[in-house]
Amino acid sequence: MYRPRKKSLAAVSLLTAALAFAGTGLSVPAATAAASCQSYKISTSGGQVSYTECNHLESTPSYTTVQGSVKDVDADGQCAYAYTTLRDGGTVDEAKACPKGTTKTFSWTYRGYAPVEVQVYLREA
Repeated sequence: MYRPRKKSLAAVSLLTAALAFAGTGLSVPAATAAASCQSYKISTSGGQVSYTECNHLESTPSYTTVQGSVKDVDADGQCAYAYTTLRDGGTVDEAKACPKGTTKTFSWTYRGYAPVEVQVYLREA
């Protein structure tokens, strides 16, 4: 089961986030001075992902960083996965946490993908 969080451009801000899934999820934005950054949390019954995404528009080429952790929270025999896709499709990076109680940290950089072109998902399998 995956829980996608999709992003879109807003009229006032370069970056706004919306959770695009059924079930529970929490999006918690937080501002950072150096770059345009936002922090998020996504949860399912068996997994949690917390991450911060930063768009670095001042660089040439622009780039996006995604740093965070994924945790398996249920002894159900499944693993929790955090993974990213880019605007042109395909899974790019993946972090896997299992068994229950395991946390995996990740740090990914995407050159030329800013703003709002990286999507982070949580799934169990």
